[in-house]
Amino acid sequence: MEYTYIDSYSAEDMHEHSKKWFSELSFIKDEQRFLISLIQSFAIKPIDKKEFSKTEEFRKDIEENQKILNPIIKQVQKHMNQLEIMIDGVNQLEMEHAYRKTHKKLFQKVNQILLDYRTIKERGFAKLSSILKSTKQKKALGNPDYQVRTVNKEEINS
Repeated sequence: MEYTYIDSYSAEDMHEHSKKWFSELSFIKDEQRFLISLIQSFAIKPIDKKEFSKTEEFRKDIEENQKILNPIIKQVQKHMNQLEIMIDGVNQLEMEHAYRKTHKKLFQKVNQILLDYRTIKERGFAKLSSILKSTKQKKALGNPDYQVRTVNKEEINS
């Protein structure tokens, strides 16, 4: 989903944007750590070269996104700290204009990062799910002792 920027946002609106951005970007940062761990867990399982390269692509995409994400989080944090320029009651037109200009740039950057990250996740999850499906089939087919049996009610209750 893409958002449209409005030039006449109030200081309160800009503050709410900044808080939301910081929250979303921080969540992505945490999620990326989890995803890297998840990908590493795939790497220790017996998977073929093709499947391994899929996990590596996903890991590299996340790491590239991390390189972009960290500086943006710092910029958003700095932007939040500078909000006082807009609400201090002092008439500083140049600084207020610069703050609004920065806000617009961050609005666009954060929006693009969120869209890019969503795409990375969608592609990566598709890769991981295809690996899961193929390894499940191999396990079920490759296990001669695997048998389906019915369970009696007595066995469930005991």
